[in-house]
Amino acid sequence: MLLAKIEEVIKASPAIQIQSKITHLQRRAWNVLLANAYNELPDKDIHTVSVSELAAKLGYDSKDQEYLKETLKSLVDCTVEWNILGKNNKQVWGAASLLAEVNIEDGLCFYQYSHTLRQKLHNPIMYTRLNLRLQNEFTSQYALILWEVCFDYFHVHWGRGETPFIPLEKFRELMGVETHEYSEFKDLNKKIIKPAIKEINILTDYFVEVDQKRLGRRIAELKFRITKVKQLPVQESVLPDVEDLPPVAMELVQAHVDRKLAIEVAKSEWDFIDPKKLPTPGDYTDFLAYVSEKIEMSMYASTVNNTAGYVVEAIRNNYQNDEVRKQRQARAERVREKEIKDIEEAFRARRANLLRQAIQADPELVERAVASIENNFVRRRIEECDTAMEAYQAYPAAKAYINDILATEFCQELLAPVVETYQNEKARILEKL
Repeated sequence: MLLAKIEEVIKASPAIQIQSKITHLQRRAWNVLLANAYNELPDKDIHTVSVSELAAKLGYDSKDQEYLKETLKSLVDCTVEWNILGKNNKQVWGAASLLAEVNIEDGLCFYQYSHTLRQKLHNPIMYTRLNLRLQNEFTSQYALILWEVCFDYFHVHWGRGETPFIPLEKFRELMGVETHEYSEFKDLNKKIIKPAIKEINILTDYFVEVDQKRLGRRIAELKFRITKVKQLPVQESVLPDVEDLPPVAMELVQAHVDRKLAIEVAKSEWDFIDPKKLPTPGDYTDFLAYVSEKIEMSMYASTVNNTAGYVVEAIRNNYQNDEVRKQRQARAERVREKEIKDIEEAFRARRANLLRQAIQADPELVERAVASIENNFVRRRIEECDTAMEAYQAYPAAKAYINDILATEFCQELLAPVVETYQNEKARILEKL
């Protein structure tokens, strides 16, 4: 394989979400080695790259190749845990050495992965394409790690993405920051988070920002959002113009289906399927969901040599795999549950804001609502306070009861647009069931 022509690495999500107690050069070197070996992973145990090509791809100008050798050796010694955010619901957790073996002879570097890791790294269900030239631009290992994590959640179709809220302890693991390092969040933010975000936003054609979630007075979780803002040649893809393809064709090309055939399938949609094998109406939300299922099935077809051919035949003849179907349905259900939870949280926040405005305009609303409370425990807690407003502000249980009464008896007209929006959004999600 000519490493010089390789511009990006296809990297499995579990391999991105690792405990990152590895150096900047180690991480970049592992990415380059994976890019070099990727297409050979199913069939070869040992992969080869010239030391000069490896150094050039890393932007490593030093003639001290002993340092490069030490870096490669450290990849064998380095055991990491992966997928610590749990993004891939099938591959939840694992641990392995980054390389099983490496040696250099006559200017050539020979290396291999463990059998289990090799299977996980090739053709993963969830993966990210990372630009190799870009990784050399980052001066900070934290910027590179954060870039990989954010891009792992980037959706090409939408031009944006966001990570889940990451507990601060997990974020430290991802960054490779020890518990005793930057123990105060203000120091972690100043030394790690802000510089990493700034470097990503300067060097890439993507914009990253962070949200913070508090637990009491302390910052407990972080979420990162990534948005594409401009087009630079640094993000060239090894799949030419793949981002300009229809979503179905894009999925198929990334599954190594011939580009022309992928476009034909995308244009034909349901007409591409053998009429005798057409799925029952309502089995799939759309043709893209149907195609995605067949691509996922190919990843479980261990005896298949021609994956692209299998995918096309699976689409044409509506191959079935009950286990894949169950897993996809379970994932879809989790997504729906998350969407419903999100809109419910948004609804409660909007409702609370409107009720707060109503109470500010008419404080007597609280007194009138209290008169309707029948729960004896709540009434006793309110009576312990001098005023209903004091109880409303002091006791969450009292506030919840009062807000419910205000919403159903006194502020229906004020809340009507918010309630209607919530009900419509929830109905839209439930229609997918």
